[in-house]
Amino acid sequence: MPILLQKLLILFVICGWAGNAAVAGAVLTLESLVVTAAPGEEHHETISSQALKAHKIVDLAEILADEMVEAHMIRKGGYGNEVSIRGFGQSDLRVLLDGSILEGACGSRKDPSLSHVNLLTVERLEVRSGPFDVTRPGILGGGINVVTKKPQAGRQGEVFGKAGSADYHSGGFYLTGGRDDLRGLFGASYSEADPYRNGDGHRFTSFAPSARPYSRTGMEQKAFTKKDLWVSLAVAPSEKQQLSFTYNYGSGEDILAPRAEMDIEEERSFLSRGEYVIHALGRFSERLAFSLYRNQVEHRPSDKYRELVAAPFFHRHNEAVSTITGARIENRFGWGGQQITCGGDFYRQDWNADMYRDDTGLRIDDELIPEVMLLNGGAYLQVVRELGRQWLLEAGVRYDRSLSRADADLKQSRAAGIMANRRTDDLVGGYLSLTRFWGDNFSLFTGLGRGFRTPTGVERYLQSPSPFFHGNPELRPTVNTEIDGGVQYENSRLSLRLKAFYSDLDDYIYQQGKRTAASHQTWTNIDAHLYGADFWALVKLGADWSLEAAAAWQKGRKDSQPELNQDRDLARIPPLKSRLALHYDRENRFATLEWLHSEKAAAVDVDAGEQPLSGWNTLNLRGGWRRGGWTLNAGIENLLDENYAVANSYEWDVVSGSGANPAIVYEPGRFFYASLSRQF
Repeated sequence: MPILLQKLLILFVICGWAGNAAVAGAVLTLESLVVTAAPGEEHHETISSQALKAHKIVDLAEILADEMVEAHMIRKGGYGNEVSIRGFGQSDLRVLLDGSILEGACGSRKDPSLSHVNLLTVERLEVRSGPFDVTRPGILGGGINVVTKKPQAGRQGEVFGKAGSADYHSGGFYLTGGRDDLRGLFGASYSEADPYRNGDGHRFTSFAPSARPYSRTGMEQKAFTKKDLWVSLAVAPSEKQQLSFTYNYGSGEDILAPRAEMDIEEERSFLSRGEYVIHALGRFSERLAFSLYRNQVEHRPSDKYRELVAAPFFHRHNEAVSTITGARIENRFGWGGQQITCGGDFYRQDWNADMYRDDTGLRIDDELIPEVMLLNGGAYLQVVRELGRQWLLEAGVRYDRSLSRADADLKQSRAAGIMANRRTDDLVGGYLSLTRFWGDNFSLFTGLGRGFRTPTGVERYLQSPSPFFHGNPELRPTVNTEIDGGVQYENSRLSLRLKAFYSDLDDYIYQQGKRTAASHQTWTNIDAHLYGADFWALVKLGADWSLEAAAAWQKGRKDSQPELNQDRDLARIPPLKSRLALHYDRENRFATLEWLHSEKAAAVDVDAGEQPLSGWNTLNLRGGWRRGGWTLNAGIENLLDENYAVANSYEWDVVSGSGANPAIVYEPGRFFYASLSRQF
């Protein structure tokens, strides 16, 4: 056993034992969505519940892209869109649900992690940029933790309804109540919409790939239908103990995905979590927490709504299941002027997918995702220390041991000369950040971090129907060494923040296209670097008015190339994006006029199948009224009915085995919406 692993395991045991020996902590419940910045930075943006309802929001990717200028959405359809932060997206951006790892089951990412979270369940979002969190595994370019609503004592709840263009309807409710020692929460929601039209009046179904355009039946389908149920229970056996359990069930039907050659015919998610927390256990334990979770997603894509223009000339469907089971122990305590957090975690993902013919029911690919098992165990230590009144030091270290294997035959990979079907990786990461304060208004911060993420089961073990398209079992984990820095200033009228980063990516996992008749389509490791900056400011214009401005820019370059590639531009890097918003908020009335701008996407990786995209501008208007427990919101997105596309991600459709040229799905044209809610 490596010496470092022995030391970390000893530390983990000590932290767990200290809980039996160890200043009481309090649990703070917030009633808003919070977007938290990088460690060492005191600024945080608060997205209130009223602001959430004021948006035309279908999924969480949209609200992040609307509210964070450094966040960019990858449009996939009317529902199930994906988000990137500062150029890190897909598996490079870890998504957590109450601290539990959440991933979809689709190898083509038609069901990204955030698509399995219902908006009404969300209390806040915690967004962290960069590899500055050692308490979770797989934090490469950042992470998003979705914190859900918890049961409250007494009796309260909310009923919510929304309607908009494209026959969009959404409604739901939640109820919570009980005593201090026993509280419960129950909620349900339903939403549906037709395919929207872009600024030129075309339905998004018209953007489908030419080999699988929508049939007449497909053109008449709804864009999506979603149903969700959730329940939560909290028990407090004593003032210092709390036991909680949460279960979320999600159901999706006929979710159209025009970027790919298949849609989601049916989808089910079963998300369960339990936690036991003990406060003030002794000198060396202010808060000791044990948690268990199991997140399962069943995913069934199909091309039954598509025309059979190209081979194969029969309809197919895929059946995929991903189950992630995990556990975690964490202890927090103060010692010698330091706040110490230590713990360990474990998770296992089982992922399998097969492909079938619709006409005969025969299984035509029983190794699409060949019974992949991913196993990861880690231990971590984090220390925060105030150095006088002007300095704050934060440091963390983490060790992980990761095992992946495929239990089925890897016939495509073996034909390419790759015989391995399992791999073990030992990974060490950490960070150091320092903040300098000048009074209560100004601060300067910097940080150096190292994070990593292991390849997914698809990237290593996919076996598509094509002998030239498969995973790469020899892929190495990606390592991100990043330096961040910035300044922040705030007074009664002005808030200002400026950040910059430089990221050095070793063994960055990248798609390798089929460049010749004999070459293979797979994933490979390259070296690359990514850098950028973002700016945010808020100026108060009197008691009721304020002006907000923000901009974000990033650029990525390859230091080495996939086979037969020459373009040095790194794919999936959004261009400059800016936002200017005028806000009005007075007693029971509020409104926002917002201008969004994006430069032309010119620095694209042509070898990866990316295409240049035009720059765009759009105006959004929203406002509302609230009185007592009632809130009425209305708005217009894309007020000038512009025709534009916001992203050009290049992920392959691994289900259909298509090339690295996904369809570009344009944004909705002018979109009207309104919502009404009643809190009690």
